[in-house]
Amino acid sequence: MEKNKKDLFQITEAARACGVSRSTLMRMEESGLLEPAYVAKDSGRRYYDNFSVAHVLQVQKFKAMGLSKEEIISYYRSGGQVEEILSSLESRLFELQRGVEELRLRLTPAESISVSEMTLPKTVCCMRREVGRTVRDKYNAMFDFYSECVRKGYRFSDEPIFSISERSDYLEGYIGEENFPFYVCIPLKEETPDSVTLPACKALSVLYYGDYDGVDEAWLTLGRELKSRGQKPIAPPRVLGILAPYTGKEIATKRYCHRLVVPVE
Repeated sequence: MEKNKKDLFQITEAARACGVSRSTLMRMEESGLLEPAYVAKDSGRRYYDNFSVAHVLQVQKFKAMGLSKEEIISYYRSGGQVEEILSSLESRLFELQRGVEELRLRLTPAESISVSEMTLPKTVCCMRREVGRTVRDKYNAMFDFYSECVRKGYRFSDEPIFSISERSDYLEGYIGEENFPFYVCIPLKEETPDSVTLPACKALSVLYYGDYDGVDEAWLTLGRELKSRGQKPIAPPRVLGILAPYTGKEIATKRYCHRLVVPVE
């Protein structure tokens, strides 16, 4: 039976109302993001209703919020269960807030240190053990390992590369002169045969912006904050170099931004 088209819209009308093209609606249908309210059997023409328009607008909003096609489809197939989609959005919100904080530091003309508590997300990465102490030691190790992972064909995450330092001097209120073991870590989009998965955890963070001579004070600040808060590290601290992945500048740059984070109980 032919459906009454009185309350239906043609594809051009629906597309105009949603601010998208006809081809966009067709692609949404092909990818499983949209179903027409009615398809005429004789002509194959697609028709949409008020719910269709509202649905398209919501999908566009979800996409603008950074959700993938698979996440959006899963949301609707679950009947609107929000737990999974909320977790994904909260993770993206955390990354956005962190990025804004790091960029805001660059507007500060003087050296700056800020302290906060945060939740580190689960991270899949490749790791290689090195020994050294200086910023140059870590930079050279990271540069070499980064190249090695590229040649292996790994798919990198957009998270900054980082190191995990096996040191405890900062906890005792001093900065030693001895070399110490550290791991170079390259975040990946997916697991590989030699990757390691670091679980999500609560952490204390010290975000430092200034020249390289001030990094020792950032470490000492991390140690003092742990002591004053009565917190104990449950894993070695991580050092995220923010400057290189954001601007591509070389290690000789006089000002930089580093985040020191240590997992805590």
